[in-house]
Amino acid sequence: MKKSGKAIKVDKSDLEQKTRVLLENMSSDIKQIAEAQTATANKVAKIETAVTRLPSLESTVNTISMAVMQISSDVKDLKNKVNENLSNHEKRISKLEEKVLV
Repeated sequence: MKKSGKAIKVDKSDLEQKTRVLLENMSSDIKQIAEAQTATANKVAKIETAVTRLPSLESTVNTISMAVMQISSDVKDLKNKVNENLSNHEKRISKLEEKVLV
């Protein structure tokens, strides 16, 4: 290599040392990238597991929803029967009061 007509002296051992330092830095960086990739792969695996469970969970939620609707219907029926019985009791009490007071 010439610069301004003069040859630049390149120390071969200095160049080798700089190359080794760069390779060591690259090795460290590659290790960090590999660790990050492993962590990312683990997170993706967990997400995949969760996603595969979604249809099962959806089915369970649907079953629970139908059970809640049935319970709601049963509660309405019970409420109507209680109200009907209360009404009948009021009529009975009124008749008893009429008989007792007369």
